[in-house]
Amino acid sequence: MIQRAIIADDHPMCREAARMALEMAAPEAQVAQAGTLREVLDDPMPAGLVILDLGLADSRGIASLIEVARARPATPILVVSGDERPDIEVRAAANGAAGYVNKAAPLADLAAAIRTVLSGGSHFTPGLELEAPDSADARLASLSPAEARVLRAMRDGGLNKQIAYELGLSEITVKQHVKAILRKLGVVNRTQAVLLLHDATRDPKG
Repeated sequence: MIQRAIIADDHPMCREAARMALEMAAPEAQVAQAGTLREVLDDPMPAGLVILDLGLADSRGIASLIEVARARPATPILVVSGDERPDIEVRAAANGAAGYVNKAAPLADLAAAIRTVLSGGSHFTPGLELEAPDSADARLASLSPAEARVLRAMRDGGLNKQIAYELGLSEITVKQHVKAILRKLGVVNRTQAVLLLHDATRDPKG
């Protein structure tokens, strides 16, 4: 159960559809609505879920996800997008999204994705194929949502004790996540893991 969720979309009708799906999945949740990335980043209240459109007017694409994930490292983010390119879903997974739903999907599918994410799982297209199985995006996409949050905290310079405090985890759990991250990314230390994340999340538009 969550007390509050943020719906970020610059189209009122899409926000209303997301609100209806959230009410189906988590009727107890209070809903905050945002039409811009800045509104999401400036929201001072805690939230148990962010439903994020990648086409916000003041930030496009994966850049929006990166900013929200950095501002709310302990909050699962469910991405919604009308972009049907498979690489967008892969990049969303690689950059910490807990799930991805196309805007053309039925309302029931969005509600199901919300339930999955709120239960600690991830929701992506079944059988999603990665064009380059050994690419950085593919390896990052193999991380669980919790591991992805720990990796982002590592990128920000946090040590295990700091990360544990920031994410509300035990230090032992963080150590386990770090070990799994290094194994899944095929690297031998934290620096290499952070560099891999940095290279994969650079905006190709500069």
